[in-house]
Amino acid sequence: MKRSEGPGEVLRVALFAYPGVQALDLSGPLEMFARATRLLRDEGRTHPGYSLAVVGTRAGPITSSSGFRFLPDTTFGALRGRIDTLLVLGGLGVNALLDDQAVLGWLRRMAGRVRRLGSVCTGTFLLAEAGLLDGRAVTTHWSRAAELAQRYPHVRVEQDRIWVRDGNVYSSAGVSAGMDLALALIEEDLGAEVALAVARAMVVYLRRPGD
Repeated sequence: MKRSEGPGEVLRVALFAYPGVQALDLSGPLEMFARATRLLRDEGRTHPGYSLAVVGTRAGPITSSSGFRFLPDTTFGALRGRIDTLLVLGGLGVNALLDDQAVLGWLRRMAGRVRRLGSVCTGTFLLAEAGLLDGRAVTTHWSRAAELAQRYPHVRVEQDRIWVRDGNVYSSAGVSAGMDLALALIEEDLGAEVALAVARAMVVYLRRPGD
């Protein structure tokens, strides 16, 4: 799954957000990928790094669970072009989407098109509801791990992990664990040296217990 640190195409990462999303689920990974791209540029490396797109459920401002408002780059219905990695974010608003057939259908279609599919925090529920996690090992926020296991018995929930990879499907535990997952993806793409430099710049551990 690791890509070369040498010349290559930009890696497009889409982060799916919605009303009631957890703000740090969005901003944490976003900053990690952006920092990696700046580092590559500042050091004169040939890999172009990441292109980031915040994908919303609708046009116009979205309000997070904390009241923070932001403007997505596009909507899931208008997203075009190749996506390398799709991350579905978590938050209090996730339950409102579990019966949204337009969103679930889009996730199913995207799962067959992306190189990597992932979730942060309770974004796992959306992937599970879409039937994309059957037979796979995943993690989620500890407070909803038992609910996830009960609601989706074909999903193997590993509550004590910070992040889990099963094939090309990735999941992370609650809130700040999205940054751990982003660092792991950066290490896969660009190598341990770049990931360590990003971790140091962001003043976080490259690997925490539970990784």
